[in-house]
Amino acid sequence: MSHPLVSIITPTYNHERFIGQCIDSVLAQSFQDWEMIIVDDGSTDGTARVISNYSDSRIIYVRQDHVGPYRLDKTYNRALALARAAHIAILEGDDEFPHDKLDRQLAIFHEDEAVVVT
Repeated sequence: MSHPLVSIITPTYNHERFIGQCIDSVLAQSFQDWEMIIVDDGSTDGTARVISNYSDSRIIYVRQDHVGPYRLDKTYNRALALARAAHIAILEGDDEFPHDKLDRQLAIFHEDEAVVVT
């Protein structure tokens, strides 16, 4: 099995209202060689239920006991440990990507030999 070119790391906590749109924005990317690693920080709302409605094998869902925003490093490190791609993109669970975000960012990496692109 080949590795994706981009791992999208998505920390989430009680984002039931937003996580569907977040995932939809990744699925709608013009660049499709990605994996999305969603780390749920112990949500108590319907976040897990919304995520379970998606069956794309590139979406990886991990739930952890709630550590809160002051231990966000633990959440990010958990996602990074699962990431298989050469490039990492961050997408919070209550946010969305424009449809061509990954294409545009990868172009900058390859043209300008950049290390970080925002």
